[in-house]
Amino acid sequence: MSTQPQVPGGDQPAGAAQAPAAPDHKWAGLFVLATALSMIVLDGTIVGVALPTIIEDLHLDLGDAQWVNASYSVVFAALLLTAGRLGDRLGRRNMLLGGVVVFLAGSLLASQADDAGTLIVARLIQGVGGAFVLPATLSTVNATFRGKDRAVAFGIWGAVISGMAAVGPLLGGWLTTSFTWPWIFLVNLPIGSR
Repeated sequence: MSTQPQVPGGDQPAGAAQAPAAPDHKWAGLFVLATALSMIVLDGTIVGVALPTIIEDLHLDLGDAQWVNASYSVVFAALLLTAGRLGDRLGRRNMLLGGVVVFLAGSLLASQADDAGTLIVARLIQGVGGAFVLPATLSTVNATFRGKDRAVAFGIWGAVISGMAAVGPLLGGWLTTSFTWPWIFLVNLPIGSR
């Protein structure tokens, strides 16, 4: 039997040194989620401005150009529900990491494309990766944050989506005119490797 008084609700005697509280990493985690999210949202809008240059350089016809622009969004939207369900089964973290890797592989392939077929396939691969990333970020924010913090976290999540959708055309125009169109895809590599 212990003769020292106990701290109410605790197992340590009163006056005993308590271990420091574990650091709260949820805000750092939100930064990682926002970075992954920004990458996939950016690619939804960055290509449109660079498309005339891509058409000229790769000699695309109108149908090819439409597929280059739309294939990412079509596959992305078509796989969102399936990817969300897979995230429930395989884990949000696994889906996020896998999605980023797939997305970056598609980005690298797109930057190296020298014909319409390769670029369209690369955009399809990016769409698969993006579809894995989006539900993983959303469900992780939902599972990680509570109360007022949840409202702030979802506000940041939404701001990243709207902000990056607006930045995409600006960044696409600048990269295409200052460098070359493959840079609209290469810009994802430093973002995704964080």
